[in-house]
Amino acid sequence: MTWTSIADELLQDLVEYYDEYRPGTGVAPERYVVCAGLAILEHMREKYPLEQSDYLTPKNQVRTSGAMIRNILERFGETRTYASEGARTTRGTRPAAESLVKRLNSPKHEHRLVLLSRDQREQIIDILQGWLVGRVREYFDQQHLTIAIDLRKSIPRIIGDIISAARQRNAAGPVAQHLVGAKLAIRFPCLIIDNYSYTTSDEQLGRPGDFVINDSVFHVTVAPSAGLASKCGDNIRNGYRVVLLTPEDRLAAAYQLAQIEGLEDQVCVLSVEGFVGQNLDELIEYKRGSLVTGLKALLEEYNHRVGAVEADPSLLIDIPHGW
Repeated sequence: MTWTSIADELLQDLVEYYDEYRPGTGVAPERYVVCAGLAILEHMREKYPLEQSDYLTPKNQVRTSGAMIRNILERFGETRTYASEGARTTRGTRPAAESLVKRLNSPKHEHRLVLLSRDQREQIIDILQGWLVGRVREYFDQQHLTIAIDLRKSIPRIIGDIISAARQRNAAGPVAQHLVGAKLAIRFPCLIIDNYSYTTSDEQLGRPGDFVINDSVFHVTVAPSAGLASKCGDNIRNGYRVVLLTPEDRLAAAYQLAQIEGLEDQVCVLSVEGFVGQNLDELIEYKRGSLVTGLKALLEEYNHRVGAVEADPSLLIDIPHGW
């Protein structure tokens, strides 16, 4: 039997281990199940078959830690924090680890694995850990954006915090677009504001920009480009007024591109933070007591629009409890 065939059999057992801890059909297990699996497989790099002393401390806790799990994930290119302590103190971690060790140490695997070279065993462990890292990514893909909203800040700064949180997930583009869409929908309740998936291009729909209100076109981008500046020029030649919206830290780039196209006096370049934030201030009539009401309305409209056109639930924003 080749080492790849052995890897396939072990992967099947790993999947069964994972499925064993599902609380319901299609529901992912708790994070400790993945942490236990990653840690056990890491110890398996140094010793096989595994004995209790190889993976349990004298206090009968699984030899895992936040640093260990973080290092494993980083090895596979995943840098988000999954479990700060690596599920070391979670009650279910030890039984889960023991369940996996029993599978890995089974006679059908042991007599084959001990005959493999260290490099072959390492490759098998990489495959198994890679599968678990895939489950970690699925976990993150299902998590809503959670932002620590500081009501002492100005609304533009709060909007900036939302975009910054989205940027950490490589989701600043769709979040910025849907924040602008939500703002326009609230500001113009009698108008129908376009709502399309972020991945749907303007060319596919034959539209001049992300949003069109009367004779004005709105472009929302987190990465201003020469191509977009050229498109703004086309909009102007076709009789549109143009508003180009980008995060505050990209304003200089957007201005420069407009200047290169000779459009600096015709394209209105604004920050997303200021555009959304200032308008929200006006809607709540600059009343501090209405700040939560205004932000809640914006986020509810944002979530409604995202839910209608995006398949990715991680773009949704958790609204603080009690609002």
